[in-house]
Amino acid sequence: MLEWVPMSKLRLGVIFGSRSVEHEVSIITGCQLVKNADREKYEIIPLYVDKTGKWWTKNSLQLSDFSHQNFEDPKGFERFEFSVQPGKNDIDLAIICCHGTLGEDGTVQGLLELANIPYQGPGVVGSAVGMDKIITKKVLEASDIPVVNFQWFTKGIWEKYGEKAVISELLDPKQTGHKLLKFPLFVKPANLGSSVGISKAKNEKELVEAIKVALSFDSRVLVEQGVERMKEINVSVLGYEDYEASVPEEPLSSGEILSYADKYERGGSKKSSGMASLSRRIPAPIPQSFAKKLQDAAINAAVMCDISGVIRVDFITKPETGEFWINELNTIPGSMSFYLWEASGVPYPQLIDRLVEIALKRQADKKGRISSIQTSIIK
Repeated sequence: MLEWVPMSKLRLGVIFGSRSVEHEVSIITGCQLVKNADREKYEIIPLYVDKTGKWWTKNSLQLSDFSHQNFEDPKGFERFEFSVQPGKNDIDLAIICCHGTLGEDGTVQGLLELANIPYQGPGVVGSAVGMDKIITKKVLEASDIPVVNFQWFTKGIWEKYGEKAVISELLDPKQTGHKLLKFPLFVKPANLGSSVGISKAKNEKELVEAIKVALSFDSRVLVEQGVERMKEINVSVLGYEDYEASVPEEPLSSGEILSYADKYERGGSKKSSGMASLSRRIPAPIPQSFAKKLQDAAINAAVMCDISGVIRVDFITKPETGEFWINELNTIPGSMSFYLWEASGVPYPQLIDRLVEIALKRQADKKGRISSIQTSIIK
């Protein structure tokens, strides 16, 4: 870990919101980070992106600022005109607290790359890979990291061949060589998080309805094999080049799927909000040897998918048999997974310091690379 050398205060832009179905969750994550950042080290500049894509800023930010107002015209905020021109944004470094599309998927990362502003998480490629569930599974599968059997298809295929033909191919893949799927199945949009648009199907009728729900959110659909009597375990990973893993947690659901309501509305802690309020067991009640296997796999997944910063890796597990499968990678996890790092001996203010160090290290590495060459091609 880099040693912190205080000089002048860093102008730390905290970006949150954006045009995503996880907009409100992102507001919570952003406000939590602003609250916990060390004001002796940082000048905090909140950068709120509303649901239309407009940028706003505010000197002093609290979660209550968003409780009773129009998100598209927030009172007490001033417009912030973000520029891709380097040096024009009055921030030294950004921490991205956006979840989902247009924030976690490489789009904001690309904007910051153009503006030459260092930021804490994975770059454009790692962000895009981690956000797209289909690509994530393809990369993990190619890296010999366990994932459940899955298939995928597009809205165009669904509309061209019809539901009967697509369902038939999903359940009887002999002609195509795809892996066999059998009920129960989980159906997901390729590019969403927070359990939005995810359904469990126990028969063909439910499968058709689940696909229609997923297609209302995305043009690509993932269909995964369900694992009976499984236990969900999550592990956070922190770092850049050198990684460490947090203690595992077992999130507790109220039904067969860990839903949006479980994560953000039925919280087990009155003192927290967002993902931090989810009912959970920390550390997860699993053997230490099995926990170490999950931690190693989580770090391996981060390396293979070119992901840095702080992430959360969600596993489907069977501790009694030692089996596990990676379910999803969250490159900007809800509440920045600070509750997992607090349980691992890293208080939230120190976690923010680590994220700043990662951003600065990534930026320093980029400066050392050759980015242009002398050529006579124009002549």
